[in-house]
Amino acid sequence: MNKNVNLNLEARAKTVGRPETSLALFGGNPIVSPGRIAPWPATKRKHLKALRTVVESGKYHRANHPIVSDLERRLTDWAGNWSVRAVGSGTAAIHVELDYFKDRGNRVVTAALNWPGAVGPISISGLEPVFIDVDLDLAGIDEGAAASCFEPDVAAVLITHLFGNNIFTPRLRAVGRTRGIAIIDDVCQSIGAIKNIVNGMYIDSDALALSGNGAKHLGAGELGFVVTKDPNLIQHVDHVSLTSSSRNGARIFSPNSQGYNYRPNVFSAAIARSRVKGLDKQLQKRRSNATLLWNMVEHLPGLVPLFDPNDHHQSMLNFPLRIDLERFGFPAGPAARDFVVKLLQAEGVPVWVWLTKPVFEYLPGIRKKWRAADFPKTIKLLDTMFYVSEIAPPNDAEVMKLYADAFHKVWEVLPRLVSNTRKLQAPLEF
Repeated sequence: MNKNVNLNLEARAKTVGRPETSLALFGGNPIVSPGRIAPWPATKRKHLKALRTVVESGKYHRANHPIVSDLERRLTDWAGNWSVRAVGSGTAAIHVELDYFKDRGNRVVTAALNWPGAVGPISISGLEPVFIDVDLDLAGIDEGAAASCFEPDVAAVLITHLFGNNIFTPRLRAVGRTRGIAIIDDVCQSIGAIKNIVNGMYIDSDALALSGNGAKHLGAGELGFVVTKDPNLIQHVDHVSLTSSSRNGARIFSPNSQGYNYRPNVFSAAIARSRVKGLDKQLQKRRSNATLLWNMVEHLPGLVPLFDPNDHHQSMLNFPLRIDLERFGFPAGPAARDFVVKLLQAEGVPVWVWLTKPVFEYLPGIRKKWRAADFPKTIKLLDTMFYVSEIAPPNDAEVMKLYADAFHKVWEVLPRLVSNTRKLQAPLEF
């Protein structure tokens, strides 16, 4: 956030109109009381029992640990289509997959709106990223623009599914197939994408990367998974990510090892294993909470969801929204969005701004090769989007009602804040 801008807005708001003082940011009472929200990963007694099992085993990092093997089987059964191999993180999964496909070319096409942990493995694998602008209606890669970049030197396209959204891009996938380009899906934030969600069929992908990170659906700490139907890729996971052939129990160093040491953490695997059985219920609750919240706030002017919350195939890791600044007369840029976020946070709503720059600006090795101005849709989303977290169980309809009440409270006052600040002689400094 731009601290100076927010202070400027707050100082001005305090000098105009008394109704604004009902806002918690200006001394009013917050809508959501402290402690009312249950933060994910919502630890339960069964998770402590799972950790105790690991401690008693005395083996904390072991690729062939029975807990890890059972977790892989459970996820395979839950997905119903793929083979699953556990690794150290979602980033590790992407790295291993890119390493497997890198002989197809030297470039990887991906979206500029992305996570550094997803894009970093491109350069680590000795490949060159090619960034594409996004589709505003998806917050995902623009498939037409991406397909136009499918030259003979492109090894893969990395399709990132943010916030739990599904990025189907059928035309992009079809073009990639005809040109021998590997299709890799980063579904670290969208675990439901490994299910049969495309009219009863599965996403056409060569490999999917899944995360078990504590903030994700499996809520397990640091953990990742390579998901694929390619048995050779499954073997490749073991060859490059283990310093020894410990999946077979032998203590013989693999002749193909790259020494990445992407072995899964058994503690994290134990937590993830305990969650697989309840994944469908968790996803259903996330979706129903997001739908309920949207039904209560959809009439607020200038508020737009990044994707349709009524699509019950979404994974809804969080509920992403953006604010149409023009509806309120705010100038372009992130400052007004940041101010709205601060107003909502003061009311106790867990709203956050995630990325604030195109992904290449987070990566010093490549940032000078690309210009943010060349990605106007990405910049528009980065300047206007935020998300509501804590929509997972045990948070329920009552909590969503509190969130909605806070949105209504802020939106009721927001037009007056904008109008009154315009009446001040000195201009707002954004």
